[in-house]
Amino acid sequence: MPGALKSQFRAVWAFSMLMAMFAAAPTSDVMGMTPVREDSPPQGRSSLQAPQPGSRSFPVIRGYHPGKSPFIVDENVRDQLIVIRRTELGRLAFATKEEEQLMADVVRPLDRVSAARWLDGFISSKPFGCPPARRPMWVEAMIDAVERNEILLCKEILGLVACIISIESSFMADPLAVDPSSGEDMGALLSRAEQQFMEKVGPIFSMPPIPTLYDTYKERYFPQLLGCRTEGDVEAVARCIADDLRRDAQGLPAILKERVMRGADKLVNVVRTKGSMQLNFTRARQVMTDRGEQFTPQELCDYMYTVKGGVDVGVAALKPMFVQYAARYGTPGDLSWLFFVGMDYHYGPFSSRNMMEQLRIRDLSGQAIPVDGDLLGYDEDGIPLPQESLTLRAARLFLNPTSREELYQAFLLEKDPHYIYTDAHRRLAEAHL
Repeated sequence: MPGALKSQFRAVWAFSMLMAMFAAAPTSDVMGMTPVREDSPPQGRSSLQAPQPGSRSFPVIRGYHPGKSPFIVDENVRDQLIVIRRTELGRLAFATKEEEQLMADVVRPLDRVSAARWLDGFISSKPFGCPPARRPMWVEAMIDAVERNEILLCKEILGLVACIISIESSFMADPLAVDPSSGEDMGALLSRAEQQFMEKVGPIFSMPPIPTLYDTYKERYFPQLLGCRTEGDVEAVARCIADDLRRDAQGLPAILKERVMRGADKLVNVVRTKGSMQLNFTRARQVMTDRGEQFTPQELCDYMYTVKGGVDVGVAALKPMFVQYAARYGTPGDLSWLFFVGMDYHYGPFSSRNMMEQLRIRDLSGQAIPVDGDLLGYDEDGIPLPQESLTLRAARLFLNPTSREELYQAFLLEKDPHYIYTDAHRRLAEAHL
């Protein structure tokens, strides 16, 4: 059998089995990176120039690879969108500075000694039940994470973090690959994934010698997956498979090699939510970059599977919503805002706030738009798509038929606290009083 064909089926089996396995398992990795659900983009491609400092002009944006689904934003456009976002974040940074002061008036602050005592009692009670032997290191990790991320020590942030860790990992730095409460073991999960895979590929498996090849590679990889107990174990096997795929891809035709290499890159992070707080890895990379820290993907992955690292990165992702929701929507003694912080940790930064904005836009424009927390569309890597989303179109029709670029520039901040200080949000909020 030619090496190229052999590599194809090896890639199909290894990649599809792992992806199917984790697609079948319940996860909480949405984080706002939803597939494209909106109108198809126009044909063609053009580049994007960043605006000059202080300029309100913004060019028409188009940049993607047509014919792929989900669409992939052109690499040059990605870089320029990053520049635009950073420019706007810098321009509006002054407006977010008072939020931490306002937050302090809403939460119940603690000193470090009191925080450790309160948190130890909190996580020892039902339903948390953190084992006594592990309790001190988890208490220290949570307090250290709050301080490292420069959040005021208080019951609200510590209690929320403890709840997320308990729900997501039962206080395990490297969570179990299969939830015991599901009634399944790894063998059952793999068998179900294999059945779904067979149904998807269909008649191709009746063509000789494909069944033989499939059995050969299943024999090699299946036992390793079957022996995985934790998510870290699965990632270790996935890295080995990805290395094999990259080696095999070297002899393939260019177009096929590109697909296999891209599949191998995805396979490395087949466990999409990592660590004790089960944070989406794409989001984890973003929050660490925003904090000014440099990790390689593998370094960040390893860090998230430590007790301190998993909590540190998770708290970094929580911070923007925690601070703004306490400051702008909280009142002393009312903890309802904490629910939205926890929800947005799972469903995407500021999803709750953005859904309220979509409701305003829907009411003001009279247009039927999705209320999903995403003001823009995103590609499979979480990069904003250049074409006009349904939400942006509806907002533009209400505010100003010629303001597409200005609105897009504001909507680029939808995952940041700065969005509520944009002129677009102010006008929408004032009109919806």
